Amino acid sequence: MSISPPSESSPRMAPSRLALRPIRPEDEATLLAIFASTREEERRMLGWPDAAWDAFVRQQFSFQHTQYQSAYAHPSFLLVLCDGEVAGRLYLDRAPRETRVVDIALLPAWRRQGIGRLLMESLAVESDGNGIPLTLHVERNNPILGYYERLGFQVEADKDVYLYLRRPSALGELPALQAFEPCVGTDFLLQRPGGEAAVPLRLADVAIRQRPGTHSGSLTFTGPDFGRPAHDTYVLVHPQLGRFPLFLGPVMGGAAGELLYQAVITRTVPSPEEDP
Repeated sequence: MSISPPSESSPRMAPSRLALRPIRPEDEATLLAIFASTREEERRMLGWPDAAWDAFVRQQFSFQHTQYQSAYAHPSFLLVLCDGEVAGRLYLDRAPRETRVVDIALLPAWRRQGIGRLLMESLAVESDGNGIPLTLHVERNNPILGYYERLGFQVEADKDVYLYLRRPSALGELPALQAFEPCVGTDFLLQRPGGEAAVPLRLADVAIRQRPGTHSGSLTFTGPDFGRPAHDTYVLVHPQLGRFPLFLGPVMGGAAGELLYQAVITRTVPSPEEDP
């Protein structure tokens, strides 16, 4: 992680001044400049001639860029813009079960201005809204570790030089399909956006299909028509299962005055030796 720890006196950037956009092939020179700026301390220590250092940094950037492009299944690689000017990069992997913060790197002119803090806090708010936890790796001696801990990250694995951190979502993760089976016939509350009154849904059926490498199935609820016909992600609350996000919508059928709502869930089953 190439981000300086926030200073208590660092001014917060106004959200309207910051923007994100996906990286493009024509951004390679800009991305190289961002990468090179994170190696300046190393450059001063080594004292190499400019030509030798430039060749080395280009090689290292090419290796890292190629590795990042191929290593993540759900990449969201973004340039950070402030007032339209490039301030740095934000690399994420938005997997179904986690959002991995791959890298944040800011150009020297934009460091210690609260940009990194604003990006991380925005990701935390997003995580609390969609129920997907944040994860990242950080060097164990990096002074930013204390900030991550204050933001809610917890050490999940010790990897010698690096620590693997995870920040659970305040919303909670979607329970396993099997956890819903004892709840058939009980009521859930669907919380609607905008402060509208919650809608009671009764869990009518749980169907589970297990295949090698995946668990899939569906949840079927009955409840009133609450005027949102499209499938969408809602927050559901249950006394035993807690508060969690669920993508569901109406399907054909239902008794008079009621609708059927269905959620289809597919989860990859990690192998026992899979490492975070």
